[in-house]
Amino acid sequence: MTPEELRLVVARLPSRLPLTDELEGRLPGEIAVKKKAWYSTQKQHLMGWLGEYAQKGAYGRQGLDHDARHMYTHFQCAPGLLWLAEGVGVPHHLLIQGVEAIHSAGPSGRTQSAAFRRVVGWNEVEAAIREKLGA
Repeated sequence: MTPEELRLVVARLPSRLPLTDELEGRLPGEIAVKKKAWYSTQKQHLMGWLGEYAQKGAYGRQGLDHDARHMYTHFQCAPGLLWLAEGVGVPHHLLIQGVEAIHSAGPSGRTQSAAFRRVVGWNEVEAAIREKLGA
């Protein structure tokens, strides 16, 4: 799956999702300072990130020919990863385990994201996309 294909999937998802909204309301550390971010929802965050994925963009990317899996494994916003997984229909029990992993990971966005991905990897997200959204 290409980043542009993933962006088309993201565009079809609702802006607000309950588990993600709950997580963002009580997450410690750098993610909790969302008020300073340029985006107001995780959908907007991912649409922007994916929209610039084939260019250096705001993140100074080096390689510009990566697939959607690469994006998922390098995105360092745990609420954004949760939002994507929740939106595409990853099984609820995995989402709950992923949220628990985020809370156990400490305040760093990088470690929170890695903890979530250990529970909800790209394979689960891609399978949910293919099954639920027909992408």
